[in-house]
Amino acid sequence: MSTIQFGGVVSGLNTQGIIDALVAVKKQPLTDLQSHEATLTSQKAAYAQLGTAIDDLIAKAKNFTVTSAGASRVGTSADSSVYTATVATSTPTGQYQISVDRLATATRAVSTTAVGSAVTGAVDTSKTLNDANLAVPVTAGQMTIKVGTTTVQYTVGDPATTTLQSVMNGLAGALQSQLQATGDTATVAASIAGGQIRLTVTGNAVGHDISFGDVADTSNLASAFGLDTQGVTGTQNATMTGTAYLDPKLSSLNLPGSMTAGQMSAIVDGQIVHYTVGDPATTTLAQMLKGLSAAIGSRLQAGGANVGADASATFTASVVGNKLQLAITGAGLNHSLSFGAAGDSSNALGVLGISTSSFTNAMNPTITGTTNLGVVRVNGALNSAGLSGLTSTTTGVLNINGNDINYDTTSDSLSTIISRINNSGAGVIASIDRTNDKLILTRKDTGSIAVDIQDKSGNLGAALKLAPGTTNAQTIGASAQVTVDGRTVTSSSNTVTSAIDGVTLNLVGQSALGETTTLTVGVNQSAISSAIGDFMTSFNRLGDTLDSLTQTTPGTAGGTAGTAGPLSSDPQVRALFLNLRSTVFQVSGTGTLNSLGSIGLNTGNVGSIPGSTDRLQLDSTALAAALNQDAGKVASLLDGATGPMQALVDRLKSMQDPANPSAFIQSHTAGLTSEISSTQRAEQSRQVMVDNYQAMLEAQYAAMEATLATLQAQSNQIAAQIGSTSSSSGSGLGKSSTG
Repeated sequence: MSTIQFGGVVSGLNTQGIIDALVAVKKQPLTDLQSHEATLTSQKAAYAQLGTAIDDLIAKAKNFTVTSAGASRVGTSADSSVYTATVATSTPTGQYQISVDRLATATRAVSTTAVGSAVTGAVDTSKTLNDANLAVPVTAGQMTIKVGTTTVQYTVGDPATTTLQSVMNGLAGALQSQLQATGDTATVAASIAGGQIRLTVTGNAVGHDISFGDVADTSNLASAFGLDTQGVTGTQNATMTGTAYLDPKLSSLNLPGSMTAGQMSAIVDGQIVHYTVGDPATTTLAQMLKGLSAAIGSRLQAGGANVGADASATFTASVVGNKLQLAITGAGLNHSLSFGAAGDSSNALGVLGISTSSFTNAMNPTITGTTNLGVVRVNGALNSAGLSGLTSTTTGVLNINGNDINYDTTSDSLSTIISRINNSGAGVIASIDRTNDKLILTRKDTGSIAVDIQDKSGNLGAALKLAPGTTNAQTIGASAQVTVDGRTVTSSSNTVTSAIDGVTLNLVGQSALGETTTLTVGVNQSAISSAIGDFMTSFNRLGDTLDSLTQTTPGTAGGTAGTAGPLSSDPQVRALFLNLRSTVFQVSGTGTLNSLGSIGLNTGNVGSIPGSTDRLQLDSTALAAALNQDAGKVASLLDGATGPMQALVDRLKSMQDPANPSAFIQSHTAGLTSEISSTQRAEQSRQVMVDNYQAMLEAQYAAMEATLATLQAQSNQIAAQIGSTSSSSGSGLGKSSTG
């Protein structure tokens, strides 16, 4: 016999299995509710999917009923380099003869002259000692001048207020006074030669010992000017030149780039000549030009690889008209010169504009660099940008076309100002013309409108040579002019909308004198065909969606169960596509072009079995023929309020319309949403009932097991007692028998 095991500890019954079976029976209504909810949810999602497909088809149909895609027009220019055209829907077709007489241009305000201060190569003696950019800053105090055994003290004033010219005059005056105090009739003049101070004594009757500087001096003027080593002994009519260069340092000049120290090279008559540019922070332009002139001049005099020695030749590098000028003078031979070598480490040739300068086999030539040496600096504070005539201010305001451009010359750069202009509402684009060193303001809009420029405070506009308050710096823009079939039309821009109704001309170039270009306004068959194609794709996609949602598959006897789409039980949905197709092909109006079928829309090739296909197709040849026959009739059919497209939109909106709660899909979705909520509430109630029932069963069976356990314990106790009594009786009988 097989052994049967039960779940009950005492009873031996599978109590958990019994409970699960009873609960399962009780839970069946809950399971039915959950299955019903899943069906409702699937139907709701299906209606949403159907609504999305309908929305897309409505949008494609509205391309005709709202935006008149059936009346699309195209403008074709015979020469697109003169103009192109865009044409509004329903514009009458035709041809036009057009000439572009003048393009619209924008007003440009351009600095009347270069805005950067010119580099002259000369020392500006009118500047204070502090502003003169001396290699060694001059300090205030006393400087010693010795004439023979007599000592004269010259006092240097505050470098912030004392000009270089006043110091030069003071030195000359102090020396002259002492010379004349000796009874001499000498006069002394101070000048700048080659960037160095020169003291010239004339009218001496006798020779003198002259020296400058003493260890007890409180001013460093003697060494800063390089006069401390330039004394003379017993000299009559002496000329003394300081060794220090006084013109501005390279780093302080508004050059077109930051010059770097290092080697620059020249090829003189086939011989490479190297010159080393010193530290731009301590080297002056005159010092560099003098050194370069000496290096090249020495080679000319010594002879090169291709030309012999030319002892009388001199070479001079100087600044003329804000550009570097190179000249050979006194030569007796022809010479060749070019610049640059592979080992060069300084950018001086490019900054000076002579990297491409050269001459070949020439006697005493002069060549000029290609670059202005003094240009405005775009970066760095305006005060140090090299703007000629700029007034330093911390609260300047430049007004352009009524828009304030605030600036601070002590901190704002020209680059910052340009950005502020471009980001403002001034309606102009600011840029810098690096070639000509000018600022350009170009109006964003074309037409003959001036740029209004005003210096409200400060003088930045004037410093930029924009002639504030006038149009002297401006080239006023012009309006466009076109001639259409002999009629002249002007426009403030190159987009002309008033020449032909419904046509926008986009002017590109000016017509040749006396020539016209044909514009053809015609039906845009490509756009109409594309719009119909989009409509067909959406219509057919809706058909695919309906098939998927309503499709049923019967089961097989003794085999697989049948399947049904979520909306297969909705007869209105099942009939929808057939009704829509009927609407699409309905007749509208009279004549031969009275339905979408008459312009090439169909559901299959000619000869197809009726009903063998229900998807839309387009016969492009038939559409082209219909458009050529009567484009207006086709447009009326497609776009008209009484045509099939509008009828289709109306029918579709009765099915799907988010703004109409009574529409088919909206009402069904609302009903399903309500029913799902009701079902979920019923599920919750049924779940509570099942949970309570299971708890009751578990309590009852637990009680049963406890009772059985008690009874079993009592039974075991009785059995034990009976067993004990029987054992005692058995022992007595045994003894009696034996006896």
